[in-house]
Amino acid sequence: MKRSLLVFVLSILLVSGAQAQTQQTQQTPPRTGFGVGIYPTGTETGIGFRSAKESRWAIDVRITRANFFTETKTGSLVNEASFVYRVAFYEKVRFHIGLGARADWNLDKKQSNRFGGVMPIGVEAFPFPFQHAGLFFEAAPYFTTAGSGDNNAGIRTVAGFVFYFLKNHKNEKI
Repeated sequence: MKRSLLVFVLSILLVSGAQAQTQQTQQTPPRTGFGVGIYPTGTETGIGFRSAKESRWAIDVRITRANFFTETKTGSLVNEASFVYRVAFYEKVRFHIGLGARADWNLDKKQSNRFGGVMPIGVEAFPFPFQHAGLFFEAAPYFTTAGSGDNNAGIRTVAGFVFYFLKNHKNEKI
């Protein structure tokens, strides 16, 4: 049921994005900036940082499942760093795929740290009149290993909000 709902929502977002205007006018100066994502739902909640909104390539770094203060003095932290390519790049919708690294750090000395790869697949939608903020949906298959033959694979999902701090550049002659 959840999978069908996710496919339905992504289909609607992609169809509505296909009807959006795809080019900026020449009067609009190019905008640069970085984004901050908050992912309150999914298998791994956390925060993330994205390098750009207005380019096809972006760097995505995130911290999830941070657990530092537990009764047994154990903890864990998962972080990822990915290169993301926006396959569909419309005014209000961006569909992306990527490839990156994933690390699962364990603060308990009895468990070893895990390292591996991740392949994020997702969509950013900007349905609001205020174009700096949007919605974010992503699923990513991953694989990690502890080096001792102890492997872990799965699919992580996140949904949340993204906000870009954009800065306009004026066309100036030097």
